[in-house]
Amino acid sequence: MTIDVANPVSREDLPERLQVRCESVNFAPGDKLRQKGQHYSTMYLVTSGRVEIDLGKGKDKLEPPVGPAGLAVGEIGFLRGLPATATVTALSDVTALKLDDAVLTRLEVEAPEVAVALLRFLGETAEERTSQNIQIAATSPSPEKEQSIRVLLCRNKDMLTDAQRLRYRVYCEELGRSSPHAHHDRKVLADDLDQFGHSFIAVENERPIGTLRANRPSEGAVGILESLYNMTSSEFHPAKTIVCTKFVILNEKRTSSAGIKLVAAFARFSVQHNVRECYIDCIPSLRPYYMAIGFRTAGEKFLHRENGPSYPLKIDLEKSMARMERILLTQS
Repeated sequence: MTIDVANPVSREDLPERLQVRCESVNFAPGDKLRQKGQHYSTMYLVTSGRVEIDLGKGKDKLEPPVGPAGLAVGEIGFLRGLPATATVTALSDVTALKLDDAVLTRLEVEAPEVAVALLRFLGETAEERTSQNIQIAATSPSPEKEQSIRVLLCRNKDMLTDAQRLRYRVYCEELGRSSPHAHHDRKVLADDLDQFGHSFIAVENERPIGTLRANRPSEGAVGILESLYNMTSSEFHPAKTIVCTKFVILNEKRTSSAGIKLVAAFARFSVQHNVRECYIDCIPSLRPYYMAIGFRTAGEKFLHRENGPSYPLKIDLEKSMARMERILLTQS
C-alpha cells in the first residue's frame, strides 16, 4: 500500500473520489436516513439536499449545511457501534453516498489516500458532534435508569472479543456447560458464524453484561441451524430470514433490563434490514416467555450441544413487531 503524501485528497475532491467506489442512494422528502435508537452498520455522506436532525425530548431541530466534503450522517454509530443519537429526515430530494465496512476495506487497499482523507474528515466531524452532545447532555438531564444499561453493535475485533469472553464466562464458568467452540486458553467462545455475524453487547458502566448474535443466511451459510430451525420450508428464506444465537446474560444481571434491551435492538436491526422472519432456539423453561412475545414453534425439539433440550422458534416480524415492542417496553 503506497500513499501519495505529496498530493493528499482535499475536502472538495473527497465526494468525487468516493463516488466511483460507493453506492449512490436517493431520498425523497420525508424519508428517514436515521431513526433515533436504532443500530446501523452503514453511514451516509450527503452530497446534495437538505436534512433535519431531531435529537428528541423537546430539543431544537437542526438543519446543518452540506459542506464541500459532504455531510456525514451516522458516523459515530457506524464507527463505535452506538445506536443513532438522533432521527435524520430528508427535507428535500437528497443524494448521498453509502459507506460500509466493505467500502472502507476496499478504499484502504485500492485508494489509501482517499481512505485517509475520509477517516480524517469523519474524525473531525465526530469530535465536533461529540462535544455538542456533551453540551446538550449537561443541560438536559436523563433518567439514571435509561443511562445505566445500553446496547452496542460490535464494530471491531476488541468489541467482538468482549462478546466472546462473555459467552465463555456464562456458558462454561457460570453454567458449567461444555462447548466444542470453547477456547479455554483464551477463555472465549467463538465459531464460524462470528465471521459474518452482527453481535450486540449490553454494557453497564462500560462493563459487558449481556450479548447476542444475529446472522443473515443471505450473507453466509448458517450450517445445520437451517435444518434444525426448519428454515427451508419458509417462503422468506434465505433473503428475508435471520437467526439469533449466543444470547447470554450474566447471572447477576438476569433480572435487569439487559436481556429485553438486547432483544429489542436485535428486532429493530432485523426490521431495518428488511427481515421478515426471525429464528431462535430456547430451553423448555423459557418457551412460554418467547411464545408470549409472539414466537411460534418452527420445528421439532432437538438436543443443543451447549444448552441441552431446545425448541426452535420463529416470529413473523411484520405481523408481530408492534406487539413485541409493546411487551418489551412494558418490561424495560
